[in-house]
Amino acid sequence: MVALRFASFFLLSTAFTVLAAHLPSRDTAPAYKGPTPAPISLSSWAETQLTAVIKASSAPALNAAFDAFLSQGVNITFNNKPMSRATYVSLRLNKGFSPSASINYTGAIEVLDVANSTQAGMVALFFSDRVSSAVESAMNIVIAPDASLASHPGSDSRRVISINQIAVGV
Repeated sequence: MVALRFASFFLLSTAFTVLAAHLPSRDTAPAYKGPTPAPISLSSWAETQLTAVIKASSAPALNAAFDAFLSQGVNITFNNKPMSRATYVSLRLNKGFSPSASINYTGAIEVLDVANSTQAGMVALFFSDRVSSAVESAMNIVIAPDASLASHPGSDSRRVISINQIAVGV
């Protein structure tokens, strides 16, 4: 019985050794050199980033979501009043956090900057969100690559450089 187990183990280990010899090594496997995925549309990018802001579940998550959405020097007009980035962030922070936070987009229009195709342009978003209370909004944003961000292959340097938002129910 012991001889049978030893023979089975020997045959199995030999089979694995032969199989491994025919598989490419992790060190020698060629790197993927296919096409770079096309960046998502400006309106899809804006919806994704804004959804992360609305659904943030903590202050650090909210700050990270805003950093991925807004440039540091963003120009903001909220309900016809200019405000700083910090004040705009505090408006969302003061709503608190809810696991049931939601956002519903009812429309989006985008106009691309011809020179930068999907990297720059204007987007109008129409949406309702609920964190602590229901809010209806229309938001016009200007998106452009942020030169202050380090450019890494596959990274997205798009940020909002201007917001004009009208909201009811704030």
